[in-house]
Amino acid sequence: MKKILSLFTIMLVFVVFTNCEENEITPKVLEIDYVGFESGFILGVDPTGTAEQEIKIATSNKTTSDRTFNLVVDSDLTTADASAYSVPNSVTVPANSNIGVFNIAVIGEYIDPSGDDILAIGFSSNDNNVFVSGSISLNLKQVCPNPELILDITFDPWPEEIFWRLLDSSGNTLFASANLAYGAYAGLSGGITKPMCLANGSYTFEIYDQYGDGAGPFSLTYDGSVVFSSDGGYGPGTSHTFTLP
Repeated sequence: MKKILSLFTIMLVFVVFTNCEENEITPKVLEIDYVGFESGFILGVDPTGTAEQEIKIATSNKTTSDRTFNLVVDSDLTTADASAYSVPNSVTVPANSNIGVFNIAVIGEYIDPSGDDILAIGFSSNDNNVFVSGSISLNLKQVCPNPELILDITFDPWPEEIFWRLLDSSGNTLFASANLAYGAYAGLSGGITKPMCLANGSYTFEIYDQYGDGAGPFSLTYDGSVVFSSDGGYGPGTSHTFTLP
């Protein structure tokens, strides 16, 4: 469970010394009006879907009327593409409560598969009497709901000659080594591992060697089983159509 930061309950004690009578000290307590976010977390979403997430804020004080706080995307901390999320302009804390809730939407298609995308949300307030917390940071990740298809390629001495792509049953290119061109792996050595999130259905994998003599070994595996593989001796190219259950 997420926890509201303890800073929401911070109280500042301000002691004022008066001279009404000699040696008399009168303490006074001043409450800070504070609003802050819950702690940040990881938000996973299907690469082909959309996810909604509830986020909470809390105030140190309760009031007898609704309180609305403006929200803003923190551009200094956010790395995610603007098309990958939707954030409301404000959040309301109801009367006689110190908890407010708002929802954000995240679109998996526009999230970087590397998992490094950050969405940071902060308060935008002109009320100088309210202290606000720092931004909340959400790590946006693509999370596949099915087992992923895994492509492993071991490079030969000329990896720049490799080109591959994965097509759906309508012939649309879903994944590829480059933008329909050779050279994606120029200067690299060793190999690559490429996970691909796919729905159930039929697909065709194609791999080509620009020089025409085949390249390094490769394999396609799904849920622990080999779907297609080669020792690299596939000449100018090879392909295989398969169905994911």
